[in-house]
Amino acid sequence: MRISISTFALALAYTGREVLAAKSAHIRGVSDADQALYQPDESGNWACLNHPDIVLPLSRINDDYCDCPDGSDEPGTSACPNGKFYCANKGHVPGVLPSSRVNDGVCDYDICCDGSEEWAGIVKCENKCREFAAEYAKKQAEFRKTQVAGWNARAKLVAKAAGIRQALQKELGQLETQIALSEARIAKAREALKLAEVQSSSRVGTKGSPLLGRVKSRIEEYQKATTALSQRVTILETRLAIAQEILQKLNDEYNPNYNDEGVKAAVKAYQEFKESDPADGDYLQHIEISAADDEELFSEEEIEVDPDVVEYDAYIPLQWRLWIHDQKTKLREFLVERGLLAERKPSGETASVSNARKERDAAEKQNNELKTKRDSVSRDLAAEFGDDDVFRALAGECIDIESGEFTYELCFNDKATQKGKSGGPTKLGNFDKIEGNKIYFTHGVKCWNGPHRSAVVEMQCGEKNKVLSVSEPAMCEYFFKIVTPALCTKPESDTKPRDEL
Repeated sequence: MRISISTFALALAYTGREVLAAKSAHIRGVSDADQALYQPDESGNWACLNHPDIVLPLSRINDDYCDCPDGSDEPGTSACPNGKFYCANKGHVPGVLPSSRVNDGVCDYDICCDGSEEWAGIVKCENKCREFAAEYAKKQAEFRKTQVAGWNARAKLVAKAAGIRQALQKELGQLETQIALSEARIAKAREALKLAEVQSSSRVGTKGSPLLGRVKSRIEEYQKATTALSQRVTILETRLAIAQEILQKLNDEYNPNYNDEGVKAAVKAYQEFKESDPADGDYLQHIEISAADDEELFSEEEIEVDPDVVEYDAYIPLQWRLWIHDQKTKLREFLVERGLLAERKPSGETASVSNARKERDAAEKQNNELKTKRDSVSRDLAAEFGDDDVFRALAGECIDIESGEFTYELCFNDKATQKGKSGGPTKLGNFDKIEGNKIYFTHGVKCWNGPHRSAVVEMQCGEKNKVLSVSEPAMCEYFFKIVTPALCTKPESDTKPRDEL
């Protein structure tokens, strides 16, 4: 059969108009913004959105048969279980409904207030978007009011938290200074105790005792001998310098070829030098102390000792006394650690030693207390308390709610508890951490034949701290919902006007 040119041209023109019409068609269940995704190609075909290898004629979109695995070919029917139906809801907030609920005979006003999902007429769904928009606007106004009030309350909490942090930082600096002073006090107290122990252990006799008199006498003799030796050394150093000068002069002026006057002068000077050497008796009489005298000094003669003792170590330099005391202490500690010597308990110590020990102990106790407090403040400063440190300002604040037979109490940064009509509280958990809009409490009291109790607190913005609800979704795991200004964000500017109804 032959087709005339005019008939072919007419058919071609009709096909072009059909494709053009298809391109301008509005696809049911698709938003205006996504309509462009459903435009056919020049041949009038269309590919599945997430499976471009599957190409369909445009006529198979919304034909109540699911062709695309992603359900994108049936946005306006219930053919695809994973499809999505877009409700425009003009004048209100748009909604997206699972395609399985399209034309199911139920008006889904909670998502599609315009009733557009029941387009087949199985049930008539009136457009209630005006009513929903009014209710929504009312709720939005209330929410904005809450948000503004909550944001202002949060600003106060942030300022309070900043003040607390600043005070803690100041306290930490003061503690560091006090610790440094305390450690200096400890060092001073330890030296004083060491000196007191040295002085106490150095006491050998009583005032007026025979032994003390001999010790003093012998010390005086040694002092005289030391002075004489020092004087003798000075004389010898001076004479050595003179001899060196004479010999140098002799070396410079001596001439071996003839009897030189320089040699004569040098020899004469040497003779005078030799004759001027003083006798040794002046100092020898002081240093020649008989060993027998020392034996006599420390003989086993019976000596009575009075309680009023005196200290012989006053004649020994302080650094020597301290060194001797250190060596004795180290030796004793070495022997005690190895079980070779019993540990000595302070008994009958003098008042000076006792007072020095008390001062040392008090200084060390104060230092330990300061360090413990310093570490606590440091941990507090390092802890996470949410954005802007805001939850730091809520420390110690508690909120509660009655639910059934129990009262549930939540204390920020501390613990969560459950209390029955009778009996004491049961700890649901200790504060663990803050993550996003949740607070975690862990390591509560162990349940009978179960895990340790724990709690999760979900927060949302509110003008004041308040518990909305509490539940136990799993055994010994509790879930709180609360409102708090700590979760409020800065209010946005006025929203854009809605589409007219």
